[in-house]
Amino acid sequence: AADELMAMIQYQISALNGMAELFDMKVSYVKPHGALYNDMMKDVMVRRTVMQSIAEINKQSLREPLTLMVQATAKNDVIREEAKEWGLPLYFEAFSDRRYTDEGFLQSRTIEGAVLNEDEALAQAEQLIEAGTVTTASGNTLKVDADSLCVHGDTLGAVSIAKRIREFL
Repeated sequence: AADELMAMIQYQISALNGMAELFDMKVSYVKPHGALYNDMMKDVMVRRTVMQSIAEINKQSLREPLTLMVQATAKNDVIREEAKEWGLPLYFEAFSDRRYTDEGFLQSRTIEGAVLNEDEALAQAEQLIEAGTVTTASGNTLKVDADSLCVHGDTLGAVSIAKRIREFL
């Protein structure tokens, strides 16, 4: 339920903020993880609940507002408009190590080839950086306007991929 999701998100962010303060650090953005991230990108009601949760924390805080990280898609403008309602800053993220569907979502890991190997991930990162596009599993080209690139920590060769992307940059 939306109220339960909101309570869980706010509890986790508040706990993380408290822990960060103990080490004289601060949390600057929130990136929902895994299934919540995917659900947020596909379901406007889940996304609105996530946005409202963070916006309410931002209203209570004296420091800079938390930014929400969302997946960059062809619908960035729609998500940007939704976030404006909450006064919520956004980072748009693309994935260097995952294959995209024609709809702009990440292909399920259960499908062969959904997780890119090191060379494929670097090629996709270069395409994202230079052209702002990705090539989908079916060979189509999608525009992806992103602020950030993700390399999943559990992708084989993740550290090497990240280093190679850094060298490319």
